[in-house]
Amino acid sequence: MKVMHILGNFGPGGAEMGVVRLIKSFRNDDIIHSVCSIGSDTLLKELLPKGTNLYSLGIDGRSYRAFIPLFRLLKACKIDLAHVNNLAPWFDVALASKLAGCKCIETFHGVEESLSEFPLHRRIISKTAYLITSSITAVAESARDLLVQLIGIKGHKIKVLPNGVDTELFSPICSQEEKKRLRINLNFPENGFLIGCVAALRPVKDHKGLLEAFASVISNKPSVNTSKGIYLILVGDGQLASELKMLSRQLGVEDRIIFMARRNDVDKILQALDVFVLNSRTEGMSYAVLEAMSSGLPIIATNVGANTELIGHGVEGYLYHPGDLKSLAEYMTKLIGDRAQLLKMGIAARQNIVEFYSINKMVSSYKDLYEAVLSKKSG
Repeated sequence: MKVMHILGNFGPGGAEMGVVRLIKSFRNDDIIHSVCSIGSDTLLKELLPKGTNLYSLGIDGRSYRAFIPLFRLLKACKIDLAHVNNLAPWFDVALASKLAGCKCIETFHGVEESLSEFPLHRRIISKTAYLITSSITAVAESARDLLVQLIGIKGHKIKVLPNGVDTELFSPICSQEEKKRLRINLNFPENGFLIGCVAALRPVKDHKGLLEAFASVISNKPSVNTSKGIYLILVGDGQLASELKMLSRQLGVEDRIIFMARRNDVDKILQALDVFVLNSRTEGMSYAVLEAMSSGLPIIATNVGANTELIGHGVEGYLYHPGDLKSLAEYMTKLIGDRAQLLKMGIAARQNIVEFYSINKMVSSYKDLYEAVLSKKSG
């Protein structure tokens, strides 16, 4: 079986990293994976398993003409299944697949626009792609419901296949002594209380609001007696890097924030943290949240996307409305001062992921889907 995973681009991002994880986790010689970036960004190429072919069409932006070279590529590579992620490349992939005589599977993660900002022509194009697609999946119940609203298809036509995480790689650290040694290796404060966030520095992740809430926690010294040891670790890069560093200086917390850019040792960084925070305005099913929970961290996150499916308020962490920085600061303060609750939530988070969101379960689901779609073709 030859499967080509196709994305708008293959740079840092949740869907892109999901493809990397999926390919790495398949242990089946009967499936040959390749990747195609319709755009010119192929930054994640280095993370793919050795021998995985990566193609780039170099077509940036939405032209809806990529189906022509894509059709030629699918045909030349004798692809059986074209697995496309998200809406932007869906039409091109569905049409190219139809012309090439292979099957198309769409996986929907979510969109950053609100429903009111999703134009009519994109709804029509997506609905057209749906009509020539063999199978449609969504990474969460919330993503499925959003797709139903966006393009007006029936919910039962969309199969929910949740994202999964490697629970062996992303696991809690064994002891406080080991955590201290790890922090020293990472040049983190050895005895500080470390709050972390792993996310691209883009507006939708609202790091600006996170910095403001963090600054209010630091300034609230009477109720946070450990304020001198509190730090915020930001892992990720993006267009707002310089602006956020300037903001940290303006807020007077520059010495409490560690900017780490993009890293390949996120599993180790998560083990060194005490709490994970994600202040996104929108989300699909966040791999960052999955990995943090698998690492035994309590989560403080906005109640958007699949966050509400992953996190029970007061169980695995705390949820709040986007923009409610007062609640964000309150929950950070709460966990800083309550180690027993912090540990209890971390254990619950880990158990949730091990039981329902393992990478093995995800791989098994996609393998079954691939075989079912191809069996329809042969039938």
